[in-house]
Amino acid sequence: MRRRPRLLHPVPLALTAAFACSPAGEADPSTDATTAPTSITGATATSITTAPATTGATTEGGESDSVATATGGSGTTGAKLDLPDDVDLPGCDAVDILFVIDNSASMAIYQEGLAAAFPGFVDAIFDNLPAEVDLHVGITTTDFFCSGCACPDSTIGCQSNADLETLLMYYIPPTDGNNAVNGSQGRLFEHGGQPYFATNTSADPAPLKNWFTAAAQAAGELGCSFEMPVAAASYIAHPANNLTNKNFIRDEDAVLLLFFLTDEPDKSPEPVADYKQMLLDAKANCGGADCILTAGLIPLCVEGINQKLWQYMTAFGEPPIIGDIQDISAYNAVIGQALAATLKDTCSNIPQG
Repeated sequence: MRRRPRLLHPVPLALTAAFACSPAGEADPSTDATTAPTSITGATATSITTAPATTGATTEGGESDSVATATGGSGTTGAKLDLPDDVDLPGCDAVDILFVIDNSASMAIYQEGLAAAFPGFVDAIFDNLPAEVDLHVGITTTDFFCSGCACPDSTIGCQSNADLETLLMYYIPPTDGNNAVNGSQGRLFEHGGQPYFATNTSADPAPLKNWFTAAAQAAGELGCSFEMPVAAASYIAHPANNLTNKNFIRDEDAVLLLFFLTDEPDKSPEPVADYKQMLLDAKANCGGADCILTAGLIPLCVEGINQKLWQYMTAFGEPPIIGDIQDISAYNAVIGQALAATLKDTCSNIPQG
């Protein structure tokens, strides 16, 4: 294990062929959400309305940073530690970022908005994290079918109007076979010959920006209208997808960030607890849920009814950072400095094994 002699130590911040679908579990009944989100609406991070105050920390170069808090104020700064090389400090060696992108019809404008905002997110990550932190950035889609859905979905009250039997007709998990669709069934979306982009915070950020900007829009709108982002995020970690996904998620000393982009509530048919366990198994040596963050540009109604997507997003680590997918002007704020600062705090406080 690599030693990190100088790590920041801020105050902790309180996703062809026909297959037969195998039976899946009943849909989850709603449970009480216990964590409050960081909700961002509008064009700047100062419009965050809920969540604990964020505290900044002194950067590696000695300059202090200031992060907007939940109430719009400025964060405080903490002292940089200067300890002997043989002291094992908290801090992550790696960050894995998965974007779960809805690729059903009507998503082009939102995919373009995400692609436009992504370069600013990269700059914020590079500014917030220490040097030489390894980054993996990947994309998967919300599709679990072969070639789109012939039957349009009807959403009423922020829930699908389809019954479980209908949903299962359009749900082919990778354990039932590979449908050979790029980015489907929780496999990483390959673009430019790469299933994900690997870099580090000391490298030139331009290649990562260019790869993701093109890949996010290449996800397209041919996916099924029964969007299943929760299943997609979870099957990223399943051994059935090792051909494309192996080595994307690092366990020990690594943070996993799940970012959702969807304009519909989730229709994943299996229980949230089963999906969550897939990721917990993949992060067991790191600390499980404490090493997993969630964020997204989503329909805000999922919070009010504790819809399956909301249950999942509030099942890990810090409260999610969310924004209204319809408010494209807010994209820079949602995936900019506020999210990068939360990622920094989580990364800084992971105990090394």
